[in-house]
Amino acid sequence: MITMPGTEIYWDPEIYAREMDVVFGSAWLFVGHESTIPNPGDFVANYMGDDPVIVVRDRSGAIGVYLNRCRHRGNKVCLYDSGSTKSFRCSYHGWTYGLDGSLAAVPMLDKGYGADFPRAELGLAAPPRVASYHGLIFASWSVDGPSLEAYLGDDLRWYLDTFAFDDPDGLEVLPGRHRYMIPANWKLLAENFGGDMYHFASTHASILMLGRDERSDRIRTSGDRAAETIYHSLEFVHPSHPPHGILQLSFGEGANEGDMEQAKRLSPAAAEWVKERHARRARLVAGRVSKPTAFHTGTIWPNLSFNGFGSAFYARTLVQWQPRGPETTDVWQWALVEKSAPQEVKEQMAFVLTQRQAAAGMVAPDDVDNFQRMRDVLHTTRAAKLEFNYDLGGSQTGTLMPDLPGRVMDMATESYHRSFYQYWGAIMGRPLA
Repeated sequence: MITMPGTEIYWDPEIYAREMDVVFGSAWLFVGHESTIPNPGDFVANYMGDDPVIVVRDRSGAIGVYLNRCRHRGNKVCLYDSGSTKSFRCSYHGWTYGLDGSLAAVPMLDKGYGADFPRAELGLAAPPRVASYHGLIFASWSVDGPSLEAYLGDDLRWYLDTFAFDDPDGLEVLPGRHRYMIPANWKLLAENFGGDMYHFASTHASILMLGRDERSDRIRTSGDRAAETIYHSLEFVHPSHPPHGILQLSFGEGANEGDMEQAKRLSPAAAEWVKERHARRARLVAGRVSKPTAFHTGTIWPNLSFNGFGSAFYARTLVQWQPRGPETTDVWQWALVEKSAPQEVKEQMAFVLTQRQAAAGMVAPDDVDNFQRMRDVLHTTRAAKLEFNYDLGGSQTGTLMPDLPGRVMDMATESYHRSFYQYWGAIMGRPLA
């Protein structure tokens, strides 16, 4: 058992400032999805830690990521969340940058600056590494370190490839984005999505009551069929990459059968699509003794989480925890659907997501309330002296299923939390015992 850090890591401004430099300065950070910038000139805005960036497809079709800051006086050069443009122009003095980040035009260049002006050196600042994985675009401020695939790790990528990115046509992001503020430190949200099934029965008791089958004590699947499903938690810890976690790794055919029942009620095309989807995933796990059917939620270190990868009728969700100071997180959430799905299935996916893990859904507001209450007493005079407890599941060693990648654990454990903070402490220079 490791000694956990004190609660000052969730509210201290100096610790937060170091995180922005060390944690977010070394990690691969999610900045967008390729489907949102299909054409040259298309762009989206995002953040890498607290730094605003532009993600743009240039004239050659390559994707670039640039700091949203003019090299003249530091004004933003992109004022919109997304769009299409031929260049980025600073509204202050008119310095203009091309889609490749180069400084394309400077007012009064010849008269005011002279022939030795270092124009080639004053393009938009850019993270030195940009890479994509199944359409997810990541960037890193660090020159050194593992490749994106090595950063994700072989074990996590097996689950992503099998249950998240298995659609033959890939995923596409639906238009729009949910955005809301949570009065909590970003780490509390990332750890929750990556390792905390313990909270569900208490925090989300209302949705469990709504879904309870009157004939038994089992919970309905998305297809409204009561079926027993076994869940496990997973963590991926390796010296070559940071810790990542997955929740609700499921086994059993209950969820598949529920999806099929719902698909049959929707349309023949939906039923055929779901049938092929289940067959494809069965082929992908055919060589395994243990045969998982899906996972639902997870976190890629440090601040990208995902949700909704269980049912065929739940939009796949990317959730980015954007730090806004030590006690506030700006939540950005996108809905993704499988391109090969019939339109009626895509519409149902979006509906289910909006109903559940959304800003005004039946699940997310429960979490927001809890984190608000935690912040209210996190660093009052006496409370600040008390540490959190992360002992749940500490007696489990090894994995429950050696034939599966990653460490398979009981459903309710805080093992991922412990790994999360052990890694955090190591790179922050605050090693934990």
